Amino acid sequence: MTITVSSGTTAIGLNASSGNPLVVLSGGVVEIATVLSGGTALLSAGGGIINLTVSKGGVVDGPGDVAGAVEVFGSISRVTVTDATNGNELTLFSGATASNLTLSGGITNQVRLQVEGGASSTDGIFDTGTLEVVYSGGAASGDIVQSGATLFLESGAIASDETVLSGAALAYGETLSSDFILTSAPLLGAAQLGPVSVAAGATIQLYGATVLSGVTVILGTDTASDDLTISAGGVAVGPGQLAGLNFVAGSAVGVSVEGGQIMLLSGGSASGVTGYYDGVIDVAVGANATGTVLSSGSDLVVYGTATGTVANTSGVVTVYSGGVVSADIIAGGDEFVSSGGRAVSATVSSGGFEYAMFSGTITSTTVSSGGDVFVHSGGVASATTVLSGGEEHLYTGGVTFGDVAQSGGLEIISSGGVANAAAILSGGLEYLYTGGVASGTTLSGGDSLISSGATAVGLTVSSGGIDKVLYLGTASGTVVSLGGDEYVQSGGYASGTQVLSGGLQHVFSSGTAVATTVSSGGREVIYAGGVASGLTVLGDGDLVDNGYVSISGAGTLAANLSGNGVIAQSGAGDLLISGTGAMFDGYVTISGGTIELATSGAIGTAEVLFHEPATGSAVLQIDAADAPAANGTFANTIENFSGANEDIDLRSIAYVAGASAAIVGSDLVLTEGADTYTFKLTGTTAGAYPVLSDGHGGTLIDPTTAAAHKALDPKVLAFAHTLAAFAPADAANTALVSSTSPNALSLFAHAAASAGRV
Repeated sequence: MTITVSSGTTAIGLNASSGNPLVVLSGGVVEIATVLSGGTALLSAGGGIINLTVSKGGVVDGPGDVAGAVEVFGSISRVTVTDATNGNELTLFSGATASNLTLSGGITNQVRLQVEGGASSTDGIFDTGTLEVVYSGGAASGDIVQSGATLFLESGAIASDETVLSGAALAYGETLSSDFILTSAPLLGAAQLGPVSVAAGATIQLYGATVLSGVTVILGTDTASDDLTISAGGVAVGPGQLAGLNFVAGSAVGVSVEGGQIMLLSGGSASGVTGYYDGVIDVAVGANATGTVLSSGSDLVVYGTATGTVANTSGVVTVYSGGVVSADIIAGGDEFVSSGGRAVSATVSSGGFEYAMFSGTITSTTVSSGGDVFVHSGGVASATTVLSGGEEHLYTGGVTFGDVAQSGGLEIISSGGVANAAAILSGGLEYLYTGGVASGTTLSGGDSLISSGATAVGLTVSSGGIDKVLYLGTASGTVVSLGGDEYVQSGGYASGTQVLSGGLQHVFSSGTAVATTVSSGGREVIYAGGVASGLTVLGDGDLVDNGYVSISGAGTLAANLSGNGVIAQSGAGDLLISGTGAMFDGYVTISGGTIELATSGAIGTAEVLFHEPATGSAVLQIDAADAPAANGTFANTIENFSGANEDIDLRSIAYVAGASAAIVGSDLVLTEGADTYTFKLTGTTAGAYPVLSDGHGGTLIDPTTAAAHKALDPKVLAFAHTLAAFAPADAANTALVSSTSPNALSLFAHAAASAGRV
């Protein structure tokens, strides 16, 4: 018996079965209908069913309307699926068939046909606001997708003779066997997508598709493709987006990735890719990325090669073993180079950070204002250029070679960091603190600050450069040339400095300089409280001594000498003072060895102060140029000339047998034949001043105590004089007899040794 629903009638809950067909006439409506196996439902034009189930073996035929939830296990044809309930969905389950369906009139993608695996749809028409979804194993053929509608073909879907018209969209997950354009602005020309024809003006979204060799896919603005596979020789061209996980053995050009990932496989390449929120571009060994732009938390991970990457705010470049990046611009983002990775010619600007660590290497980086480079934990940097406002930091295990800081650029070296052969140019600064080491730095207009616990070795300081050795800092082997300065400040320590012509070393209060050599034209300034030990000043060098110059053993001060400090000689050896000392008004002390005054006024108006050594001798040797004239007075006052191990050697005044020396008032007067020579004394004096030959034809004044003088037998004295005349040239190096020896023997031995002093 036929079940008929007439015009104006609404029926609820009808079943069509074998022998009981359902007929819905124009104007009739059925809510909730089921077509059982063997049953049929015929919908006249204008008749409709809302919420329909078609069982396996059931048949529905139009041209009426269906709406709501429509589940088909049998077959349905010629009906129109409308948006009567604002959210219609017709699902074809496995074994179901549909033909000549029309989907029409919904809000965007609200009227939907789903073709499950094992089901098929043919010759459908899809109008504005509708969506046809064909899942893997489902089949669609002969459908026409009109403007405002979308056809979605999942990977594994079976499609033939599908047509996507202008203004429609295709979401495609199948293998791409020919070139096509994916655009939202839309197609410039028709494309053949395997079995699908896409008209000019349509848009396409790829989903799980494979781009075969020789195929070019153009992704337009505002289009997104998911899980794309681009085979070797295949090409995807932007500016559209790749979402999900995409494997690229071919080429990706100008696309973007946001929240997804592009895996560049060996042989794959990417050019002009833009990464956005959490987007990731992985570059495998043998792959290459060029001109990548990163921002907003996106990442470029490089095991292959990458060139010209721009890492903006929150963009991150990470380079691992075997990876090489070059010409990157780190502008607000980060670049991490580790595990054997390399970065070449990067530019790090405001807010950008570049890190070299764990055997990572960076070369020829340029750091500008607001940028920072960090080298630590086995990282290596070479030829970095640090410009105004930029900074390079070395930490434990970090090493640099040949870096340059200039015009306000800063290199900071801390504990365990080592900088080699850096060049600090005008306005640049190298700052070393606890445990930092710099070797071979060149300062040319720039500054070096060496602070507590830091060490600089082999610095070269040239025009405009300043090396500052701060508290507990150490500098060794520094060369200060024309226009350069080294400041050894309180608590600082400098050793082996060479001050060349036009160079200057300052030793401030509580600063210490050891073994400095000042060449002709160089200048040494020692401030009150400063100490220079083992100083050498060569001809025409300047020495401003307002502190303490300590020489132990042989040395040379051929200086233009000035100041009011101390020059102290100790130990064996000859300190030769042979410059111009007219501006010096300090002290010269002798506690061992020899001070030789080789030029006129060598020590200016300084006072000579003797400190008798326990062993050996303390000798003031006055050469011809500085010796008093016959019947004249020696220019300098001599203090505490009273010890048995102290001598004045008048090398140019010929010894005359019978010469004598005696204190007259506060002076010591030497009488040599008809001539006298006067020496101003202060402090303690000796009981007697025997006069001997110095073994070189000159005269030696050798103090002794009063007791010793009284005990001295004239015959013994005469023998000592004779022995002194034949003493060997190196007798000065013979250790003197201890003052604890018997007086006569001590005097005899001392006289013999003194006479042979050079």
